[in-house]
Amino acid sequence: MEERELNPANFALFASEKSAGGKVEFMGKSYTLAPLSKDAVDGFDIAFFAAGAKVSLEWAPVFVEGGAKVVDKSSAWRVDPDCPLVVPQVNPNALDNIPKGIIASPNCTTIGFVLALKPLIDAFGEPEHIFAATYQAVSGAGKDGTDALCQQRLGKKYAGPFNKPIFDNILPSIGSLGPCGFYQEESKLIIESRKILGISTLDISATAVRVPVNNGHSLVVTILFHDKVDLNKAAESLASAPVIRFIDDNDYPTPLEASGQDDVLIGRVRTTPGNSRALSLFITFDNVRRGAATNAIEIAEIILGKS
Repeated sequence: MEERELNPANFALFASEKSAGGKVEFMGKSYTLAPLSKDAVDGFDIAFFAAGAKVSLEWAPVFVEGGAKVVDKSSAWRVDPDCPLVVPQVNPNALDNIPKGIIASPNCTTIGFVLALKPLIDAFGEPEHIFAATYQAVSGAGKDGTDALCQQRLGKKYAGPFNKPIFDNILPSIGSLGPCGFYQEESKLIIESRKILGISTLDISATAVRVPVNNGHSLVVTILFHDKVDLNKAAESLASAPVIRFIDDNDYPTPLEASGQDDVLIGRVRTTPGNSRALSLFITFDNVRRGAATNAIEIAEIILGKS
């Protein structure tokens, strides 16, 4: 908000009882974290939620009753048909109708994924199938995730949110295991992408992997289209798309380069030898910024622009 010079007339920070009383610096002022209470939530235009599904389910409707539009980062409202699931560069028109006053911001990996898919679908039509493998940083698991990697790197025993060591290792499981053999993070990518892109039959195979990287999520994606892909047209479509930085064949992007910025970096774009309908690419972005905070802020900017 400071970077984008969003300086609200009235600003408040709420937290759990455990964190209440802490201080946060914003726009040169110090703000005290207050505990949530029903008599303190009236009069806001926008309320950002980043406290998990349980808190969102209980408190988001309370803020809506107090006059706010809620932008929620949890999974609580993403599949609700009366709550738009929005990536502003992909489906901004979903914000024309907000029946419950709640807008869901997608899972971090989904955001980078659909930002890359949208220009390619516009160029070549609905895919026949998409194969996606994610390589997700420990910051996606919160402070406990980054602490676990740090402590294990120092040789200390600290499991954090992971059921196996993350240092010097990769874990092909994120979230709980579903009945069809897909972990929660993989199902989110599939279900959320269909809703955002408006393609209920979009066929996606996904494998989500946690990697020992502090920050920056990456994906390897192969898209099988119905017709032949023109590689130059694919590159031009990506290079001209909003918030995407296209890296040509002389280089390749990394999560370390993406960390700290809002662009989605895309490189290694190529067709499969012997199958010109299959397009492969490498995607990486800052999961805390582009995959979370920035998307929520951009949603708020559109809502405020409409009011």
